Amino acid sequence: MKITEKTAYLKGLLEGLSLDESKPESKLLKAVIETLDAMAAEVAELTAETEHLEDYLDELDYDLGSLEEDYYEAWDDEDEDEDDEDYCYCDDCDCDCDDEDEDEDDEDEDEDEK
Repeated sequence: MKITEKTAYLKGLLEGLSLDESKPESKLLKAVIETLDAMAAEVAELTAETEHLEDYLDELDYDLGSLEEDYYEAWDDEDEDEDDEDYCYCDDCDCDCDDEDEDEDDEDEDEDEK
């Protein structure tokens, strides 16, 4: 039984008691049950919103997982295609990386001139 159904049952019990509305006890019982009913409605609304947000979060998690999978798969493919020997990752080193690039450019210019 849901909380809204329980408060509806309490309202029915209060009406079935046919209490004298002029007595303070009757007014108190009626006010307490009305407050419970309002609280139950609010809890039901919050529960519905929470379920909606959980569904939305699950969709976002799934979409993010797909994006991560695509990104890391593409990133891993790039790593496999590249030869680490062809790249120099330092600015000032004793290797001839810059000289090799210049030699290739010179060869391309020589071919263009022919």
